[in-house]
Amino acid sequence: MAKSGSRLGAGRPAHRLKAENASALDVAYLSRHGHLDAGNWKRLYWQQYGEVQMEGLVKAFDDHITVDIGLSTHWIGLTQTPCHLGGYRRWFICPMCSNRMGMLYMRHGRFACRQCQRISYQSQSGDAEDRLIWQYHTLLHKISNKKLQPLRSRARISNKFLEVAWQYDAMLDEAMSRIVMAAATGC
Repeated sequence: MAKSGSRLGAGRPAHRLKAENASALDVAYLSRHGHLDAGNWKRLYWQQYGEVQMEGLVKAFDDHITVDIGLSTHWIGLTQTPCHLGGYRRWFICPMCSNRMGMLYMRHGRFACRQCQRISYQSQSGDAEDRLIWQYHTLLHKISNKKLQPLRSRARISNKFLEVAWQYDAMLDEAMSRIVMAAATGC
């Protein structure tokens, strides 16, 4: 059997937990909302589909934070790197691999990075048709928000959108012709 092509799954990790569905800690969000300022204690809520799934208490110290969820306490190290124009960027230190990470995910009762937790993105489990549809919708969103874009990029985005829209249209026409042919042959 061939190793490539647009077959079902196309060898991508469809069985893995998706990052979009996992409870995550985002260092940028926590920093922006004051959760990482030493001495702060703040509540944090994880929501999915508008409902609170989990809540915790984030306690900030100089070089780490602790997240209390239920009866368990998670210790997560912090580090920072200087930015080119001054200031600094904060990072989590993954408790499993000790790499700098911007996001940590909760799975099996512990926080760790996406690679350690074996979590994939939704876009990694799609085939060629799925990627084309995602690209179409992304460009459609950009086209609808033209006022937010600089004038020079509008033409480039519009041309790319038309190109993807033609590919999307051709894919739909091909799928419809397959359905009509199957119905006509009685399969």
